[in-house]
Amino acid sequence: MIEDEARAWLAERFPAAAIARLARFAEIVTQETERQNLISPSTIPLIWSRHIVDSAQLVSFAPAAARHWVDIGTGAGFPGVVAAILFDGPVTMIEPRAKRATFLRDTADALGVAATVHQTRAEAAPIEQADIISARAVAAVDALFGMTMRYRSPETTYLFPRGRTGQDEIVKARAEWHGTFHVEQSVTDPTSTILIATGVRARCSASR
Repeated sequence: MIEDEARAWLAERFPAAAIARLARFAEIVTQETERQNLISPSTIPLIWSRHIVDSAQLVSFAPAAARHWVDIGTGAGFPGVVAAILFDGPVTMIEPRAKRATFLRDTADALGVAATVHQTRAEAAPIEQADIISARAVAAVDALFGMTMRYRSPETTYLFPRGRTGQDEIVKARAEWHGTFHVEQSVTDPTSTILIATGVRARCSASR
């Protein structure tokens, strides 16, 4: 997917006001990357396809009844800030690094989106329950299941963009976790996938 295709993909699915916010977010990330290493400088010319649409595509897999989206290790704001712009409900972003957490709070305020940022590890986040849990380039699938067990429910939907190692991670996760696992093709990269998991629970409950 090239940049023009990425913008066209968004225009077909989301209102102009949301896309304007995404454009402002892209500007904020580009400017801040000059001060701290938010994203690789080599990906700035590809920010719409590589980062924004790669995050935005997750929204199409959000269950209609979902109300609370939690993003783990949000970092530069992908997918957490993008979800906060496009998802119809509150978004909580978990980011352990102080400088990144401050950036996320300032960005949410600048964009006027409903988002909460917790500077903490995923295991310690003060969250009661999440309807959706996402994470992008944070940890392996099985590790993410383990670190979010406290605030998931049988109805929680996991949305994990995975790269070339995605299939191997899914096989490993199935060895330790029950659940319904579904894989979708990423619209931005033919070698990447999105893991959608529901009903996740440990195979040996006593160990979790």
